[in-house]
Amino acid sequence: MSAKLEKLLNILSDNVWHNTDQIASALEIPHDKLQQTITFLAQSDLIQHNSATNQIKINQNWKTLLTDQKEIQPEATALGTIILPPQQTLVIQCTRITNLTDASLELEIRMDNRIREIVINKVK
Repeated sequence: MSAKLEKLLNILSDNVWHNTDQIASALEIPHDKLQQTITFLAQSDLIQHNSATNQIKINQNWKTLLTDQKEIQPEATALGTIILPPQQTLVIQCTRITNLTDASLELEIRMDNRIREIVINKVK
């Protein structure tokens, strides 16, 4: 993987919106080249691009893969996906998780002795 692309994915791995001007500066590339890359990555469904604010962030499914690459998982780590229906509650390790929305939510859970991460996606 090219160093610039790897740096871009590293920047986006925090799963927050990033301003493209700041990313172009951090990668030391022209803004038009970054815009071409953003178009390709958005069409490939790797990132989300908000054209109104000119910000990008990693798509959640890819964020989980990037996180997996960064962390060394102990053998006792459990990974699971749970669909939480609308207006329902679930208890995991004494932690109550409630879906107050009108849509089913997909929870990706990583835990060993305690819950390490919960990723929430809206089920379409």
